[in-house]
Amino acid sequence: MYGFFECSKCKSRWESAKVTPKHIRDQYYGQQCKSCNIMCQPYRVEETKCSRCGMVARTCGCDKTRHTDPRKPHRSDLCEKCRSGRPCQ
Repeated sequence: MYGFFECSKCKSRWESAKVTPKHIRDQYYGQQCKSCNIMCQPYRVEETKCSRCGMVARTCGCDKTRHTDPRKPHRSDLCEKCRSGRPCQ
């Protein structure tokens, strides 16, 4: 899932290709703002699209390594799911 975040305190905005749903309906694990150190929830979440074919990434047959930018590693120190003891990776 792909998420869009905005910090309620400093108004910083960022996007993430690593948004994971919680087991509670319509709730997702948050990410911590790098500036304010407060946990933020995504204000919008959508399916990740394949960069090759444009289809929903989890259902297409393309190479799955192309769906995220390998130059941007997952920041587990800012990830609510990783910090809860259930790492994303």
